[in-house]
Order: sequence, then structure tokens, then C-alpha cells
Amino acid sequence: MQQLQNPPRPTVRGIVRDHRDDAPLHQHPHGEEPEREPRWPWLVAGIAAAWLAQFVLPGNFTWFLAAFPHEMGHATLGCLFGRPSAPAVSLAGEAWAGIGDRRTWLVWTVASVCAIAAFAQREQRARGLLLGIAALAIPAIAFTSLSEVLIAAGGHLGEIAFAAFCYSLCWNGGYTGTVQERIASAMAGALLQANSLRLCFGLLTSDAARDLYATNGSLGMKNDMLVLAEDLCDCRLQAVALVFLVLSVLALPAGLLLGHWRRGAHAD
Repeated sequence: MQQLQNPPRPTVRGIVRDHRDDAPLHQHPHGEEPEREPRWPWLVAGIAAAWLAQFVLPGNFTWFLAAFPHEMGHATLGCLFGRPSAPAVSLAGEAWAGIGDRRTWLVWTVASVCAIAAFAQREQRARGLLLGIAALAIPAIAFTSLSEVLIAAGGHLGEIAFAAFCYSLCWNGGYTGTVQERIASAMAGALLQANSLRLCFGLLTSDAARDLYATNGSLGMKNDMLVLAEDLCDCRLQAVALVFLVLSVLALPAGLLLGHWRRGAHAD
């Protein structure tokens, strides 16, 4: 039998849409460039939902939401600086992080892993540069008192960083790109940011808030900002609270910048 020859392919003229970018687009009239779907409504909706949540959710919901990134912040920085660490959160409303003694071999192991990862990611300039900086900074900091300061500050830094990450998920669509995820992410970020702002502002302005803060540490331990102020930095509690207040304010713009960068990276 003769082999069938393929018929000629028809010529198709038109516009081919690139489906790699799954963000909804709005087509402008008169042939102008398409515009991405606005993201501000979902951000505002999430922030509004966070405000309404205080009347609906249990009173300890925000505490538990903040406790996990808080203790993970302590433990992560502890491990990076060569001190084996593990977080713990109790359903009884107690949270802490066990920080071990510094292991010199662990410091150099972590620095070496960062250096190897930086070389492996050398094609991704931003990622490789950050890993390279970490490889140099970790041993330079781990053997100084600055590591103690960063580990003690890591709890509140973890909360602020996680709030910024939640905002970034709202801004770039997260992992599903759905409206539900955008609003939920913005709500979580707003709850964490508001919780941090409330604490810092109270410590700055209220004697009653400072007295309560001095006595309500988990398991009777001293709270982080008091450790920083009295044991490590030799300064007033209000000065430490002011630093964290400024960082808390920056959580929203930092999250939006991160989301914009991640969106651009995925588009490329």
C-alpha cells in the first residue's frame, strides 16, 4: 500500500495569546496594551477582613498565628549561627524556642552549604548573590555578640517577615491565583502586622503596657524586647520598641515589593 501523504497545513493568521502568564488581562480599546487585573481590591478586602476578624475569631487566634513564625524566627537564626535550636508552641498558650550552645563545626557547615548553593545558583544572580553574602556573613557574625542580638530579635523579625510574605502572596496571586487565597493572605498579613504595631505602640506610650509586658513572658521567662534592652543592648525598652515599630510599618510595602519581584520573576 502507498503511504498517505500529509495534506498541506492551512495558514492561520491572527493573534496568539501566551498562556504562560495566567494573570487575567483587560484589553484596552483602540489596540492599546492589555492591563493586568487590579490587585488592590483583594488587598483592601483582606485588611478589612482582618479588622472584622477581631469580632468573630477567638481571642487567641492571632496569638497562635504569630507564635509559629515568632519561634521559627528564633530557631532559624539560632541554627544559622551554629546553635542547634527548635521551636515549641503549646495549646495552653505558651511558646518558646530551645537554643543550644554554639557548635563551631555547625557554623562552618552552614557557611559551606551556603557557598556551594551560591555557586550552584550562579545563573540566578540575585539568589546566588544573597547566598554568597550569607556564606561570608554567617561565620563573621556567629562568633560575636551580634549573633545573640539577632537571635533574640529573631522572634519579632520572624513575625514581620511572615507578614510581608503574606502580603506578597496576595500581590502576586500566591500558589493558586484565586481570590480566596489573595484575601486570606492579606488578612493573615494584616493580623500579624497589626498585632506587632499594637504591641510596639503600647510599649512606647503606656506604663501599664510595659508593666504587663514585664510579667507575661511564657513559662516565666523574660520577653524578647526586655532581653534586648536590658541584657544585650543596654538601652531603654522604648528604644527597642521604636525600632520594631518602624520595621512593622515597613511590612506592607516590603511585602508588595516582594510580590512584584516574584511576579516579574515568574513572568520571565
